[in-house]
Amino acid sequence: MDFDIQQIAAKFLLDPLFASYEKSNHIEQLEFYERSQYFPKEQVEQIQIDLLKKMLLHSYKHCPFYTKRFDAASFDPVKFQSFDDLQKLPVLTKSDIQNNLNELKASSYNQSELIENKTGGSTGSPLLFYHDRKRLFSRKASTYRHDRWTGWDIGYKSAYLWGHHRDFRSQLNWKSKIRAEFYDRKMVLDTSDITTEKMTTFVNELLSFNPFLYVAYANAMYLFARFIKENNIENYHRPEAIITSAELLTGEQRALIEEVFECKVYNRYGCRETSIVASECSMQKGMHISAETLFVELDKSAKSESAPAKIIITDLLNFGMPLIRYRIEDMGVAVEGDCDCGRELPRLDIAGGRVTDFLVTADSRVVSGAAMTIYFVATVAGIAQAQLIQKAKDELHLKIVKSKKFTTETEPEIEQNVKNFFGEKMKHTIEYVDSIPTTASGKYRFSISEIDVLEFLS
Repeated sequence: MDFDIQQIAAKFLLDPLFASYEKSNHIEQLEFYERSQYFPKEQVEQIQIDLLKKMLLHSYKHCPFYTKRFDAASFDPVKFQSFDDLQKLPVLTKSDIQNNLNELKASSYNQSELIENKTGGSTGSPLLFYHDRKRLFSRKASTYRHDRWTGWDIGYKSAYLWGHHRDFRSQLNWKSKIRAEFYDRKMVLDTSDITTEKMTTFVNELLSFNPFLYVAYANAMYLFARFIKENNIENYHRPEAIITSAELLTGEQRALIEEVFECKVYNRYGCRETSIVASECSMQKGMHISAETLFVELDKSAKSESAPAKIIITDLLNFGMPLIRYRIEDMGVAVEGDCDCGRELPRLDIAGGRVTDFLVTADSRVVSGAAMTIYFVATVAGIAQAQLIQKAKDELHLKIVKSKKFTTETEPEIEQNVKNFFGEKMKHTIEYVDSIPTTASGKYRFSISEIDVLEFLS
């Protein structure tokens, strides 16, 4: 990479300045994570044990929900010594969080010290949660560490082909735009809906911006690569690396993306509740878990060690609203053996993954199902879960599971969202159901397309 004075300034001048202004310790944490990823396995596990005990003691003392839960399970956090001890505690579900939000927040924090977040997720079930400000800093350090595995470094340009506007809403004011230009050096391309005109614009903007790294929704990146190949576009930007996340990355998709962009694709797994869970290194043989920030379990009720198991996560650093043995909606398999990269962090593969089909609007725009979970589900009070099924270009069927907050105003809001996102000409039906079944693999699909969306991108 050519000498870049702006990159040098961003890393060695602006990063420390912003850290000082925000009272962030992410630089020190990043330095630690860069060392700890090569610690012996036993040392990494001891770090987790120590952090787990600290979190358990804190949660029992300051979170009414956990005080009751620990007592009911006859679990004494003072006596916690090993990972197996956690098995005495039941898993934490999304329903637990939705029904006990205030009792999960730590009494040692004022509401003003907590940062609100929300997810619709691939499950289509909205969830409100909080984390403390220090957790923001450790998330930042962890993200930097994982991004650097691609060859990227602080100050290098990156482009996000992303579907959730709210992930970058801070860039809307002028101060944040200046920060994005000179410090973050980040471009955001909206993939919540995709058209041929939009992808043509992407080609030109990426050529002009010349980022080192792309970070993208897996399906959006695949559609973009396919668009370039099928239209025989020759003059387009090729990054040094690509990170895919948010959706299942298939082998076919990875192969095409790497062929078109002539670089490695690094798959990543995370969730809004805990940020990055695991990422691939250059070996591409499973994803290394962020073990210094999260403790990841695979449900021991699985039939065998090699069988996919439900993923259970404990956030080791979110003291504002602890998530202990939180079961997310994905299945995983442990990757055994040592990685040739030399890192001792445990590895994980996702079995199946989040399945969210693209949908098509009445005016032929291709809309990301993953993005719709935030814009459609999470913002509508009264929806416990939803599923969108596209029968034809102009026909949409919605399955809705009502929550306790459902009122006479909910359905009109759903109707308006359909018009806003899919156009006035989209015919739709709403079916209220008690539950939405999963697929044979146990995955819940928020969006299902019964038409070929690719024909609308040709």
